Amino acid sequence: MKNYTFSTRAILAIAMVLFFAHLSFGQCVIQFQNGQSYVEDFESGTMECWTVESTGSATWSIMTGTSSSVVAFQNANTGDEARLISPTFDMTGIDGATFSFAYAMMALYNNDVLTVGYRTAPTDSWHELGSYSLNDWSNTYEAFFELPNPSATYQISFLGHCNGGYYIFIDNIEITPTLGCAKPVNLNARDITAFSAQLEWSTTGNEDSWLLEMNGQTTKVTTMPFQATELTPQTDYTFRVKAQCSETLSSEWSLPYTFKTLCDVITVTDEEPYFDDFEASEEFVCWQNEIALGEDGWVIDPGYLILNNTAFFIWMGVEAQLVSAPLDISAVTKPVLIFKRRQPLSPDYINDELSVWYLTNNDIMWRLLGSYPGDAEEWETIQLDLPDPTGRYQIAFLARSHDGDGVYVDDVWVGNDPTIGVAETLSLCAVASPNPANETILLAANVADAMVEVFDMMGRKTADALLSEGRAVLDLNGFAPGVYLARVSAETGVTTLRFVKE
Repeated sequence: MKNYTFSTRAILAIAMVLFFAHLSFGQCVIQFQNGQSYVEDFESGTMECWTVESTGSATWSIMTGTSSSVVAFQNANTGDEARLISPTFDMTGIDGATFSFAYAMMALYNNDVLTVGYRTAPTDSWHELGSYSLNDWSNTYEAFFELPNPSATYQISFLGHCNGGYYIFIDNIEITPTLGCAKPVNLNARDITAFSAQLEWSTTGNEDSWLLEMNGQTTKVTTMPFQATELTPQTDYTFRVKAQCSETLSSEWSLPYTFKTLCDVITVTDEEPYFDDFEASEEFVCWQNEIALGEDGWVIDPGYLILNNTAFFIWMGVEAQLVSAPLDISAVTKPVLIFKRRQPLSPDYINDELSVWYLTNNDIMWRLLGSYPGDAEEWETIQLDLPDPTGRYQIAFLARSHDGDGVYVDDVWVGNDPTIGVAETLSLCAVASPNPANETILLAANVADAMVEVFDMMGRKTADALLSEGRAVLDLNGFAPGVYLARVSAETGVTTLRFVKE
């Protein structure tokens, strides 16, 4: 759950640490009472009452960056472990407790493993509460548990196991008695539009309302999820939540969560086309990066790899599409899309793929405009007609990685066809997805109707299909594993696709 306690820059700032403050150990017993919480955010720069048990070079240390402190499991030798052990909690005066913390993990090679556990006595073995293993350089997450079996000698621990990763960060540990008032965790925003968003969080169940603070304004809410309305398009919003368990009992504020509203519909006319060369910012303006597979997607390359800002699909990704803001092109005489693409030649790998799609307010599925699987060492300008113009129209650049050298898109232009009066023929193009495939494969083309014939590599026909509204789903359950050719025939031409049945 993204919460921005550690932003990308904050994590990197901490990783390039200003100083380390090693743990100081002590013997402490913390007595719990209803209505009181234990909170550790490490901002003191010390770890009094916490201990570390290590094997090899692994350890936990306080790490302080430019804005905050966290406790970190440092890069160690593969197989080394270190367990961070809490003070002793006396829970005999309470019926139970909730436990939450924030964590972030990043890796260089293989992912490290974080295991969270508890024990009810110093001589007991540790019981696992949860285990985490990921590589995410951008986000932080929250975990939330109900602590079982409260005792007079209760402890929690964080066990770091090195598999060749980089860092594990822990922050904002909170233990709250059940009859207390625990802070909300796992904040999220979904169903985001230009003017609204649905805000949600995890609760302990004993609160009857919440205070919601968003961009400095506080509102009392009695429902969760909460529908935030009358928002401003293309605006950053940060919200946090405080639980209200009674008139006199409330929780601490949750960690903040930041989201951005979408752009409103952009009106395009013959006189005022839409244009984006991505020079306005090092982040996308009115574009959404939607990752289908993998961890990476589209980013703005601010001139590091190619001069001037460019939309860049990272070659380490798997599949992602860059989706435009909704455009109103209903008044354009002959709407077209013009853009530049570059797919550098990758001699040792298969080139990454680019395809272009469109979606109208009458569609529920994307339709294909063009497909570009081949390399383009220099910039190539593409012009495509935009069919079915409506008052809400979106363009998507879909990139699929084959471990090539990435895909670049720049100078996106939507408006009236500048070549009106020049005779031209729309060439046929088609794509197959996913590729390789197991049970079914989607064939899509930039024409409404087409005939498909499928052949194996011996030239034997194995299937026929008809494209309707530019799409056909082919059942591969009767196909033997191997490589197949799909020949797509339409009035505008014939094209052949290659796909793999796994």
